[in-house]
Amino acid sequence: MSLEAAIAKLTDAVLANTAALEGGASKPAAKPAAKPAAKPASKPASKPTSKKGPTADDIAQAFGEYLKNGDKEEREEAKRVVKQIITHFDVERITKLDPDNFQEALDFLEQFKEGEYPFEEEGGEEEEGDLM
Repeated sequence: MSLEAAIAKLTDAVLANTAALEGGASKPAAKPAAKPAAKPASKPASKPTSKKGPTADDIAQAFGEYLKNGDKEEREEAKRVVKQIITHFDVERITKLDPDNFQEALDFLEQFKEGEYPFEEEGGEEEEGDLM
């Protein structure tokens, strides 16, 4: 038996075993076996893009929803909050934000939603104590 014939026979046996384990036909064609080998190579390429962090669309959606919620007074407060965030990053609009700052901007937004004020200066009480 030639080397090619032995390889073909072993390949057929492996394919038949794989098909039997998967509940498929006893002897699948050799071409479909090549396609699954290509799929794992494409999966890792798509995973890193999903782990890169928030996108411009995520920013626009999060800030847009924040600005549209609540009554008139709450929306005015939301505008002040967003103004503080864009001033912090020194941009005209949140949509002009550098992608490297997307996550930090979302973190600031979450802090404001939770009633925290990340840009508030610390030491206000100490300054009063110094005056006395």
